Amino acid sequence: MTSLSRPGQSAAARGFGHAGLALLGLALLLAMLLWQGVLRHPWPTAEAWLAPLSSQPSLDGLLLWWTQLPRAFAGVLVGACLGVSGAIMQLITRNPLVSPDLLGITAGAQLGVILGMLLPGVLGLPLVFVGGLLAALFTFLMAGGWNTSPLRLTLAGVAVAQTFAALIALFLSLNDQAAMVVSLWNTGSLQQLGWGAMHPALYLLPLIALALLVLMRPMNLVVLGDGQMRSLGLSPAWLKGLSIALGSLLAALAIHLAGPLGFIGLITPNLLRFAFAVVRPSRLIPLCAIWGALLTVLADALVAAVEPWFQLPLGVLSAVLGSLAILLLLRYGRRAPVAAVTASMPGENRAMRLPLWSFVALAVLICLALLVAGTAQGESGVWSFWQRVWSGEPMAMTLLDLRLPRLLVDMAAGALLATAGMLLQAVTRNPLAGPEILGVSQMAALVVLLALIFMPELAVAWRFPLAWLGAGLALVIVIGLNLRHGLEPLRVTLTGFAISGVVLAVVSLLMAQFTSNIAQALIWMVGSSYGRTWSDLQAMLPWLVIGLALCAATTRWMDLLQLGDGVAGSLGLSVPSRRVLLIVLASALIAAAVAVVGPVAFIGLLVPHGVRLLGFHRARQRLLAAPLLGATLLASADLLGRVLLAPLDIPLGIAMAAIGAPLFLLLLSRVYFSDKRS
Repeated sequence: MTSLSRPGQSAAARGFGHAGLALLGLALLLAMLLWQGVLRHPWPTAEAWLAPLSSQPSLDGLLLWWTQLPRAFAGVLVGACLGVSGAIMQLITRNPLVSPDLLGITAGAQLGVILGMLLPGVLGLPLVFVGGLLAALFTFLMAGGWNTSPLRLTLAGVAVAQTFAALIALFLSLNDQAAMVVSLWNTGSLQQLGWGAMHPALYLLPLIALALLVLMRPMNLVVLGDGQMRSLGLSPAWLKGLSIALGSLLAALAIHLAGPLGFIGLITPNLLRFAFAVVRPSRLIPLCAIWGALLTVLADALVAAVEPWFQLPLGVLSAVLGSLAILLLLRYGRRAPVAAVTASMPGENRAMRLPLWSFVALAVLICLALLVAGTAQGESGVWSFWQRVWSGEPMAMTLLDLRLPRLLVDMAAGALLATAGMLLQAVTRNPLAGPEILGVSQMAALVVLLALIFMPELAVAWRFPLAWLGAGLALVIVIGLNLRHGLEPLRVTLTGFAISGVVLAVVSLLMAQFTSNIAQALIWMVGSSYGRTWSDLQAMLPWLVIGLALCAATTRWMDLLQLGDGVAGSLGLSVPSRRVLLIVLASALIAAAVAVVGPVAFIGLLVPHGVRLLGFHRARQRLLAAPLLGATLLASADLLGRVLLAPLDIPLGIAMAAIGAPLFLLLLSRVYFSDKRS
C-alpha cells in the first residue's frame, strides 16, 4: 500500500499490542465521556438521573439527558463513523491522505442538506448519503476508475468539490435563510437536542458492523494489489464499490449528526499507522472506531474548554487540524511513490498550428464581438441599441455604463488570471498548477473579505495590497513546504487543498458570526463581476499593463526553467532568485484579479493548456495568446451566466465553474500520468 508512514518502526508500537491499544483507547474514551457528559458540569442529583422516569423532570434532568449526554454520545458515534470511513477509503484507494473532504463527499453531503431544505417531505439522511455517495463515485469515475493514481484522484476530488461548491453557492445566494442555516451547519457541532438525530445511526450501525465483519478478510487482501486479489478469486471492483458505499454511508451518518468534521477520518488511520505501526486492515478498522471516537470527544472538549473566552466551532477546529495533519504528513512522512505529470499533453504534437498573429487577430475580433453583443444583450437589436447610444438616449447610455465596464473587467480579470497560471506552471514545472488548485485565489479573497468585515472604510482603498498579501502568503506556504521535494505535483496539490480547507472553514465561521450580508459573502467567495464600474476597471489597468510588461521581460527565464533547474543554471540563469521573482509577479497578477472579481476558478488552470493545444510553446508566444484567451473565456462565461437563467444573473464564478469543471475533468483524462519512485 502506498503510505507516508513508517510501519513497523515505531517505538510506541513495541509497548502496545493491538489489544492494549484498544483497551487504552477505551479507557481514555470513557474518562473523556465522563468528564464531557457529567463532570464538566455540577454533579447531577439523583432526581436528575431519574428524569427519564419522571412525568415532570427537573431542569437539571432535562439538561443532563437531552443535552449533555446526547452531545457526549454523539461524539462517540461521529468519531467512530469518521475513523472507520477514513480507514476504509485509505485502504481501498491505497492513498493515506484520502478523506471524505478530498473525495468530494462532504460537498455532496452538503448539497443533500440543501435539497432536504427544498424538499421538506423527504428525509434528510438519505439525501445526505446519496449526495456523498454520488460525489465519491463521480470522483472515481472522472479520475479514471479504481486503478487511478493518487494525484489523479486528488485533482478529480478537488474539481468535483469546487463544482458542488459552485452549485451550493448558487442555491444559497437565492435564499438568505437557507444560507444562514447551511453556514451554521458548516461550522460543525456535536450539540444535540435530544436523542432523535441519533436514531438512524442506532438502526444502521449494527448492519454496517455486520457488513464490515464479513468484508474484513477480503480487506486484508487489498494490500496485495488487484492482480493478487483476482488470482485468489476476489473481484476488486465489487470490493471497492461496496467499501466506498459503506464508507460514504458512515461519513453521511457523521455529517448528518455534526456537520463536516473530515479531520477525524484523515488523522485517525495515519496516527495508528505512524505512531503504533497498525497496518493490517482487520486490526486497523476496529481501532479506528475507538480512537476516532476518542479524538472527536477530545476535540469537543477543547472547544468546550475555550468556550468562555472564544467561540471556536468544532468544524473550524477540524479543518485546521486536518490541514495541519496533511502538512505534517507531507513534511515528515516517508517519501512515497508519487504520480509524476509530464509538461505535455497527449496529442500535443498534433496540436493546431495556428499562426500566432492570426490567433491574436481572431481573439481580438471575438472580444470586440462580445463587447458589442454583450452590451446590447436583451435589447431589440444590436444595431438599433448602438444607434441609440450614438444618439445619446439616456436609457441606452445607462445600460452602456452598467454593462460595458463589467465586460471589460471580466476581460481584464481573465487576462490576469490566465497569465498568472502560465507563470505558476512555469515556476513549478507542473501543468496542473493553478491559482485555485494551490489555494492562492481563495487566500487572497479571504484576506479581502476580512477587511470588508472588520475594516470596511479601508477595504476598498487597500483591497489590492490586501489581496496581494493573501496571495503571496499562500504561495510562500505552498512553494516553501514543497521546494525540498522538487515541487512534486501530489504534494503541491495536497498543500493547496489544505490551505483551501482552512479558508473555507474561516469563511463559514465569518458567515455564521456576521449574518447581515451572508449572500454577498457567498457570492464574493465564488467570484462575481456584478455591479463593477469604470472605477474598478481603472484600478485594474495599471496592474494589467505593468504586469504584462514585466512578464514580457521574463520570457527568457520561463523558457529556460522549462528545461529544468540544472540546465537553466548551466546557461547562466540564477534559478532561485528568478523563481522568487516570478512567484511575486504571479501573486500580484492574481491579487489584481481577485481584488475586483473574487476567486474565479479554472481560468488560470485551463488557459495555459489551451494555448499549448493551439501550438504555442515558446513563452513569448504564450504571453500573447494566454491573456487574450483568458479574456475571451471569462467574458463568455459572464454572458452565459446572464443569459442562461435570465432574468436571474448567475455569478461569474458559478458560470465559469459550469464551463471550467467539465473542461478540467476532460483535461485530467488526457494528461499523461506515470507512477515512479522518487
